[in-house]
Amino acid sequence: MSINLQRPIVPAIAIEMINGRNRLLGIPKQKVQVVITLKDIKEFNEKLSESIEFFRDRADCFIITSSPRNICQSIVEKYDLDESLISTEYKDFSKLFNMLDEDKNLKKSLMIIDTNCQITHKDIL
Repeated sequence: MSINLQRPIVPAIAIEMINGRNRLLGIPKQKVQVVITLKDIKEFNEKLSESIEFFRDRADCFIITSSPRNICQSIVEKYDLDESLISTEYKDFSKLFNMLDEDKNLKKSLMIIDTNCQITHKDIL
């Protein structure tokens, strides 16, 4: 796949996940990167869980939320998720990708980054 100069290139950013591990977003990978932002992690549902599982071999998923860690932990347990999927470190990410609304709350969004670190899809939901 070649770089399309019409698409923005994602700056690399380290994001701390709720398990304490840092993951890098915006570096070349063999899989696409899917970023879901949720102001409230309680919006996570069975369909999202199923989609993440279905695309697990083809996509690296990041869920970024402004919810507290203890609420995130309950979602991890409810849906049997890997703790390395969810991050509460939304402030730097949201500034970098313009994901705060006028009240400084995290916007709900879906972003897909291709293997060349270019945004191929970005929806503010």
